[in-house]
Order: sequence, then C-alpha cells, then structure tokens
Amino acid sequence: MTAPKPQRGLKYSGPKHKRAGERTGKAIGKRQRLQVSLETKLQPRQQRALSTYDAILQAAGQLLEEVGVERLSTNLVCKRAGLTPPALYRYFPNKYALLKELGARLMAVQDEAVFAWQDKIGKETKASVAVETERRRLILERVNQITRRFPGGDWVMRALRAVPTLSAVRIASRESVAERDFRILAKRYPRADKNLLRIAATLAVEVMYASTELVMDQPELDADTIAEEISFMTALYLDSFGKPRRKPARKAAGKSHLSIK
Repeated sequence: MTAPKPQRGLKYSGPKHKRAGERTGKAIGKRQRLQVSLETKLQPRQQRALSTYDAILQAAGQLLEEVGVERLSTNLVCKRAGLTPPALYRYFPNKYALLKELGARLMAVQDEAVFAWQDKIGKETKASVAVETERRRLILERVNQITRRFPGGDWVMRALRAVPTLSAVRIASRESVAERDFRILAKRYPRADKNLLRIAATLAVEVMYASTELVMDQPELDADTIAEEISFMTALYLDSFGKPRRKPARKAAGKSHLSIK
C-alpha cells in the first residue's frame, strides 16, 4: 500500500498564497469526500501500541512545523518516527487521517481549558465591561499558548480551516463551546431574546478563535494587543444585552422598503 501523493495548493507561505491555497483546498476537499478515508484503522490498546501511535502523531506534528501540509507525507512521518510504512498504516490510512487526529487532539486540549474557564465564570455574577474584558483576555491568551505548544499547532489550525473534509473537527469544537457560552449568557440576561443570545455566543466564540488563527498565521503581529482588543470588543457587545436594544435597521426599514415602487 502506498501513501497518497501530496495535494497541491495547500502550501502556506504568507498572505500572498493564503487565498489561493484555500480555494485549492476547497476543490481538493470535494474529491476527498469521495476518495479519502479520515478514520483511524485501529485504536491502540496495549502500552506498546499506544507508544507507537503517539510517536506517529508526534512525528507528524514536528514535520508540519518544518515542511507544512503540502509536503507532509506518510513516508516522511515513518522516517522521522523510525517506523516502517506497515506500522503506520496499521493505524492511519493516509496523511489526512493523521491531520484529523492531530486536529481532534488540539481541539480537545483547547476545549478542556475553555470548559474549565466557562465553569468558573458561569458561577460568577455579571461584571463590568472592564472585568469581562480581562476574563476573556486571559482565556484567549491561554488558548494561544496551548496552540503554540502543540506540535505543529499553527499548521493543524490552517489544515482544519483550509481542507473542507477536516472542517467537521473544527466545527464540532466551536459548537460545543458556543452552546456552553449561550447557557451562561441566558442566565446573565434572562430577558434577552434567546435567538439573539445564541447568535451572540456563536459570534463571540468564532471571533476568539479567529484571533488565534490570525496570530498563528502572522506571528509578527502583537498577540497581546490583539487579545486585549478582541476581548474588549466581545465584552462590549455582550454587555449590550443588559440594556435596551434598538431593532435592527433591516427590520425597522422593512415596510418602507417594500413600499418603494
């Protein structure tokens, strides 16, 4: 059995190639949904098998940092891990299955930290914008720290975003975090429209993770300032649910718009 050839178009080398890579990633994803299996073949149970499994993922993460998604191959992973191809294929049918498992592990570590943070703030009362900003800044910086420490973390996040067949891992993580955020907001703002609160929770989560992706993609940016500003924007937005909110302009103008001839 041979590893699939590296797909073209996913190599990331800065802003000039980012959009082109993502467009190509979408086209690749359509074929992968029919042709590429993302499921691990076998889950290790014995200690020796667990060690081999972890060594494969550790090698894949290290190689991602060095060569990126496009040049990553199962052959390179085998060489780095000191394994034969059959040993790797016992668990992973191709490099995309490796990326999926790495993505699931990164999302699990991020989620663990965020869930603990949510459990803590869920017990606290509604705070000022300044206090809420600080709360969100701390967890955002923690997520950034986790991503940097994870082997190939920045490339794993790019792969989850750029390859449609891997996006389910990312979406599942975001949805679970957003649902917990929604429950916290519903307790804080019992009179607020529940549909709007659910949208607000989703937006807050997406903006937070988008800022992490931004500082991973462009490490030259000031990550601390970005975390501070994103946290302030989110805190200010959420605080508006405790105040009278005017109707959206599109609804207020709906009748006049329809009456135009």
